[in-house]
Amino acid sequence: MSRSILIVDDDRHMVRTLSDIVRLQGWNPEGAHSGEEAVEAVRKNGYQAVLMDVRMAGINGVDAFKAMKALRPEMKVILMTAYTAADIIADAEREGALKVLSKPVVLSGLLEMLEQTEKNVKPVLIVADDAAFLSKLRDMLTERGYATLIAASLNDALVTLEQKSPAAVVLDLRLDGIQPEDSVVAIRRVSPGVALILCNGRTCKADHPELLEGRLIHASLQKPFPPARLIEILDEIFAS
Repeated sequence: MSRSILIVDDDRHMVRTLSDIVRLQGWNPEGAHSGEEAVEAVRKNGYQAVLMDVRMAGINGVDAFKAMKALRPEMKVILMTAYTAADIIADAEREGALKVLSKPVVLSGLLEMLEQTEKNVKPVLIVADDAAFLSKLRDMLTERGYATLIAASLNDALVTLEQKSPAAVVLDLRLDGIQPEDSVVAIRRVSPGVALILCNGRTCKADHPELLEGRLIHASLQKPFPPARLIEILDEIFAS
């Protein structure tokens, strides 16, 4: 999911060509052929980036971009235009477009912009003192395109949270010598907004009932859990 891109142009040949190019760079492209279709796609799905032509029938690319940002403010949008209308370009940049590229698009410039969107993606922090579990989970998420951070202790995790601001934390509750509730509360104190996913067979005690009520935990997985289920949860988090 984290390398998914929506390519929008009313020229279907252009959509196919650009899709083939970015696919070779490891992206998962989807196509749309109007501003209206693109906005609806963004409404239903999360994308790491959108590459969209400005001049299209129906709503133009700038208006579609504004509608997309209202739905998903953090999404990165790159616009393309064969026209040099300064007011349109200024409007798009003022609204937060990552870049307005001239058509025909210079591929090196496009790929550089896509690389920039990857640098802006917040990572997933995996916290576990089981080295084998930590390595396996990191490799799985990396293969699916997620940027990952690792921590082998709660203290390391808290330092990483302060420095790197991950979007999600996957926490193994079996950290030596630490009660599960204490780990959750410590993480929440440092990063109240992070999406916290617990993984273990152990159920939190009622010392902190708010944990069970879902105010501090985004999701909980019981080991051994299907890898696809974790990916599904992360895809939902990054799409929101």
